[in-house]
Amino acid sequence: MKVIIVVPTIRENCITEFLETWKDQFKNYTVIVVEDNPEKTFNIKYNNVIHYCWVDIDNELGENSWIIPRRTDCVRSFGYYKAYKMGADVIITLDDDCFPINDTFIETHLSRLQHGNENAWESSLENIIPRGVPYYNLSRRNNCMLNHGLWNGVSDYDAVTQLVVERVKTEPVWIDKTIPKGKYFPMCGMNIAWRKELTPAMYFLLMGKNYEYDRFGDIWCGVIAKKINDHLDYAVNSGSPAILHKRASNVWQNLRKELPGLPINEEFWQKVDRLKLTADNVKDCYLEIAENLNIEGEYWEKLKNAMKIWANLF
Repeated sequence: MKVIIVVPTIRENCITEFLETWKDQFKNYTVIVVEDNPEKTFNIKYNNVIHYCWVDIDNELGENSWIIPRRTDCVRSFGYYKAYKMGADVIITLDDDCFPINDTFIETHLSRLQHGNENAWESSLENIIPRGVPYYNLSRRNNCMLNHGLWNGVSDYDAVTQLVVERVKTEPVWIDKTIPKGKYFPMCGMNIAWRKELTPAMYFLLMGKNYEYDRFGDIWCGVIAKKINDHLDYAVNSGSPAILHKRASNVWQNLRKELPGLPINEEFWQKVDRLKLTADNVKDCYLEIAENLNIEGEYWEKLKNAMKIWANLF
């Protein structure tokens, strides 16, 4: 399978360390680096790396280039678009402060993209299993469209949780699982793999510079993608492969960025959840959500327009 890795960055030292650390695992794959700067501010020495910046986004998308937000990791969406156009079968995205734990990172993502196993039976009792529950065939196997890898090291908390955890020093515990149909999960953009067919739904929303919201682009994308996958009967896995996340972002900056989005984050998933999808493919499902998402306001009208432009790129 043709795999392309997409990484956003803003600092030369970070992407240099990233590429050097991953070079053995990525040597047979194309890596797209999306630099979140108006022009390229450094050179990359690896022949398998393609380096883009704002000017490339503007040249490629023209009057529609505004749909790729700036001064936010959501600039990486441009890399998804380019990877799709380059014929990727699977697209993987990583943050530039994520590093390998072992040498099977890509192989594990590809393996977990084969299928998901969702528990299809629920016992009616707590302490015993009553008559009628199958002994072996308890799970439902569906084709997997998205695998959400997790991490060791620095956890990906929101700012409020980060402040609490710093006091109690709680260590997260993660497991491999298929997210049940009808349920959502907090999709973090630092380690995800998906099949190319899902790319029209893998748009990290308008965040950062010039917008009132930030740090919810990947989360809200995950809500939309899960809704579509459920409707089309595709599985979504979470767990392996883990990476080592090294750098904690500034908690006070995160708090300022996240605060405006916290109230709508309580409602966003419910608005998406209530939508009735009728289309039989990812792109048209995404357009249905963009057309019918029931949230009013200047930002949301602009976002829905951006979502339509994005979907129609494919």
